Amino acid sequence: MSKRVTIFFAIFMCCMFLMLMNLYSISTGNQLAETADRQSSYHLSVATTRGTIYDTNLTPLTGTEKEYVAAVIPTPESVSALADVLPRKRMEEVYTLLTKGNPFLLKVPQSVSAEGIRTFETEKRYAQTEQPAANVIGYLDGSGTGVAGIEKAYQDFLSQDQGEITVSYRVDAVNRVLPGEETEVIDTYQKRNSGVVLTLDKDIQALAEQAAEKHLKKGAVVVTEVPSGQIRAMVSVPDFSPNDLQAALDDPDSPMLNRAISAYSLGSVFKLVSAATALENGVSPDTVFECTGGINIGGGVYHCFNGKVHGKLDMQGAIVQSCNTYFVRLMQQVPNEDFLRMSKSLGFGQTIPLAPGYGSSSGALPEPKELLTPRALANFSFGQGRLTATPVQVAGLMNAIAAKGEYVAPSLVQGLVDENREYVDTAREPTPVRVMSQTTAALLRQFMGAAVEEGTGKKGRPLSGGAGAKTGTAQTGQFVDGREVVQGWYAGFYPLNNPRYSIVVLSEDANGASDGAPVFQEIANGLLPKIN
Repeated sequence: MSKRVTIFFAIFMCCMFLMLMNLYSISTGNQLAETADRQSSYHLSVATTRGTIYDTNLTPLTGTEKEYVAAVIPTPESVSALADVLPRKRMEEVYTLLTKGNPFLLKVPQSVSAEGIRTFETEKRYAQTEQPAANVIGYLDGSGTGVAGIEKAYQDFLSQDQGEITVSYRVDAVNRVLPGEETEVIDTYQKRNSGVVLTLDKDIQALAEQAAEKHLKKGAVVVTEVPSGQIRAMVSVPDFSPNDLQAALDDPDSPMLNRAISAYSLGSVFKLVSAATALENGVSPDTVFECTGGINIGGGVYHCFNGKVHGKLDMQGAIVQSCNTYFVRLMQQVPNEDFLRMSKSLGFGQTIPLAPGYGSSSGALPEPKELLTPRALANFSFGQGRLTATPVQVAGLMNAIAAKGEYVAPSLVQGLVDENREYVDTAREPTPVRVMSQTTAALLRQFMGAAVEEGTGKKGRPLSGGAGAKTGTAQTGQFVDGREVVQGWYAGFYPLNNPRYSIVVLSEDANGASDGAPVFQEIANGLLPKIN
């Protein structure tokens, strides 16, 4: 019995061994076949595309700089050709790749033509030195996903249906290219031409960036075209390089903050809203109040800037001299609810959408019950207190005054285009809303023109065409090293008659409103050729 069991066990184990050997043989054969098939082709991914971001004229804002990528088969001819274009130290680094014998990719300074080398012209996503509109465009993370700005807002569209350049070779078992075999190239790189079209004008953007970087340490510039409200330039300084995000993160001046859509204390620029409210409520522009340099409201004294005494002023004089006490008195003549209604109708206290999930901060307006307190109303009348606003919101105000009293929210996106640069979607044009009469708007333009000619805006007067502007020096209540932080504003339109552009300049942590004057002047002077 014991012998019979032993024999049965031996036969069973033998059968199991034969079955396992058979399975191993089948498995190994399949694996070898799969491996052989894989090794017969060798692929190099030269480039993968992402949709382009354009300006209003379909001029690219991304992918503006070219680079060359060579697909190299190690041969004596390719070695010689590379040695002609690469410095010696770089050739030493490339030598390891050459000695392996496998095809490889290499960035080269120029197009290289030789047996064993195919060179492709590709694009850098961002310019190496000065990337236009960096704060608007945003940037990508390490995986190529948009995480800020337009890159994030249109991530799905910019990354869908990606194009590529791929080179494939027939190779042997050790990945050496088989002689006489055709190289296969798949090139759908043209798909990068699909993308997002912004309202920015690359030339105006460059003009505004140059002026801001020359005269501002920190701040923002927004230029809109009148009457459409389309944003032709949006600048935030300091800017940053999307190619070096770590440097931007380490910078204490926070260059990755888009100051154009961030809220700041506004100050005297808001007197234009006060004036508009008063005029719309029937207050005569000839109304005169006497300024003694300060006014007592609710136990608090409100002074004009530097305690200056302006004497008797009408409404134009109050705008020209930026008299605080005049506007404290003026806004006691109109209903608070009308004042707030005018403010909201001009875009204050609410977000201005610019792209999906991307827009201007809402800033802050006082609540109606707050304005029942005389001191809160006094502050609000000349742009102080709880009031904050963004440069984009102020651009909406300037655009409305320049556009004869019709308001449209500033816009940034024009539409989407396919790989043939034909529109597949266009932004809906907003319907202008009349927020003040043409007469009121004309009076405000007159007041602002006088401010440039003879008042607080003189330093920003352009060389030709005249302009209208309102300055503002906003107190923040914040102190650094014993000095109060103030925000400087210089906002207006150009030219004076038949305005074509509104221009808003914010100087963060400023010496005064005059900090932004040379920026406004330089931009206005540069816009003259577009007007003539």
